[in-house]
Amino acid sequence: MRISILLNVLLLISGISVQAQHLNESQQVKLMTDLIKAYSLEGQQIVTSLSKLPRKFKINQATITTGGITKPERWLSGKTAKDIRSSLSTVIHESSHSFTSYYGYQMLTQNPPEDYQFGDDYSAFLISAENIILVKHTEVFNSNELKKDIPKDLRTFRYSPYISPKSNLGSQKHGIYGLLDEFNAYYQGNLMSYNLYPVYQQLAADNPNIYQKYIQNMSSDRLAFYEFKYFILAYLRRAKTEYPAIYRAFLDNAPLREAYKQIHNRYQELMNAHDTRLSELMETLNSRGIEAYFEDEYFYVENRGVGMNTAEILILKTELLKPEYISLHNEFLIN
Repeated sequence: MRISILLNVLLLISGISVQAQHLNESQQVKLMTDLIKAYSLEGQQIVTSLSKLPRKFKINQATITTGGITKPERWLSGKTAKDIRSSLSTVIHESSHSFTSYYGYQMLTQNPPEDYQFGDDYSAFLISAENIILVKHTEVFNSNELKKDIPKDLRTFRYSPYISPKSNLGSQKHGIYGLLDEFNAYYQGNLMSYNLYPVYQQLAADNPNIYQKYIQNMSSDRLAFYEFKYFILAYLRRAKTEYPAIYRAFLDNAPLREAYKQIHNRYQELMNAHDTRLSELMETLNSRGIEAYFEDEYFYVENRGVGMNTAEILILKTELLKPEYISLHNEFLIN
């Protein structure tokens, strides 16, 4: 069944992309659904689970009524097959936020803790299709306070809006739990882009410049790994020095630490796999007489380059290698 879906998707997407025709809404949703089903077990779990969630949940004696969940297709941009492919990272990223916010109620309904109180906050972090970690929130401070600690040269692309200016974003008001939510959403979105590589391989057979779109989709979320690791560790540093009771509660929250460890490690493995894939792609293209190379901050295919964010990544990598951040990271990892 899965092989059949893959073949049908590849035939559909190659045919449509050649004509670059506009798809109607039903065709857009079908292509989105088919691509997610064919290439992302995690994405499929996210969107399928969200589609089945009720609006009301009974947890012990409390009844929770939630708002409507945004449908995945709401995050599509454009009307061609190319547009749909490029939107899938955003679709999964935003749907991951919805999953993290709402699926916890389903888990609490199935296995309600005796100490549950109305108003308790939880996050359900989907790590893989088989692994969801339910995390109870403890007291936090607003992440906007990090603007006091983050120097200007480390205020990279996502410093605004996730840290400053002050807003109602979850990454700020939910502290470390909101930052971890973003970390995981970027991981899941980047994983979707990475898994679409076979589609780009087929499309690039006659036009190798198509690889540039794949690289572009990956590169932005590659930077996010280093940004949110840095934000989280900067948050822990401020908690440890300014809010010791809050920091102690973080250390006592084993599911929080487990979620951080697994998201971090999987995202890092994904980045390593992407770097290996780029090196192999460059070698393959050059062996076919198609010029491909790195220069400055760009990856070039036939003299057309796409930015790799290497300067900002290097700045953050250097900062994260400082002993205080290594110590904070190791202390927070759960054995």
